Amino acid sequence: MKKTLFLIALFGGMSLFGQKEVYEIRTYELFQSSSLKSFNTYFKDHFIPALNEHGIKNIGVFNEVSEDLPRKIYVFIPYANLEIYHKARKVMSVDSKIQKASVELNPVGKPMFNRYQTSLYIAFGGMPEMFKPDDKNRFFELRTYESHSEDAYRRKVKMFNEGELELFDELDFGSVFFGNKIAGDRMPCLTYMLSFESLEERNENWGQFFDHPTWTKLKSNPAYKDSCCSSITRVFLNPMPYSQL
Repeated sequence: MKKTLFLIALFGGMSLFGQKEVYEIRTYELFQSSSLKSFNTYFKDHFIPALNEHGIKNIGVFNEVSEDLPRKIYVFIPYANLEIYHKARKVMSVDSKIQKASVELNPVGKPMFNRYQTSLYIAFGGMPEMFKPDDKNRFFELRTYESHSEDAYRRKVKMFNEGELELFDELDFGSVFFGNKIAGDRMPCLTYMLSFESLEERNENWGQFFDHPTWTKLKSNPAYKDSCCSSITRVFLNPMPYSQL
């Protein structure tokens, strides 16, 4: 009987994941000598078209607004579910055009990048699908919240689903996606992306957020006490000309 209940729970959980999108975020670290032209050619003419052929759309490629070194490029890939993610990895690993382009554009003597880190996320229940911003909102903010415990993390996600997401929408934060990290470093943590017309609009909207009565009520709720955060990281991003976001 216990085994049967376990299988029901297992497949029920898989079904739940199947209803939510899966996000991959790759962070590429470049050498000072890296060829940004080759990097862009690879993603614009090869990597993104290959994924598009298999129904994976809205792939974002961004560079940091800051000019800090080492340079970093962020690649955001949305998948309909975990099954599509696994299929995409398999297809890309045997794609002869992709392999050829990688060899030609990424030679040993002058590689396009040093290394890349990748993380996987399951979309929040309150926002199970990403939203593509319009052409006016081209200033992006990527935020990551790390929690000191699994319990604090769970409650912080609940806080988003039960109030913050709605407030973001009310204040026109341009929410792109919200994700629970399921694989990667510095867990437990969540990551989300916002889009604005400019840094000025971003600052104005956040100012309204912190003074809003809904936020005051949420943060004073005992259910969310000490739920956030051991660390908050933010990165401001500009999309590459060929980015689909």
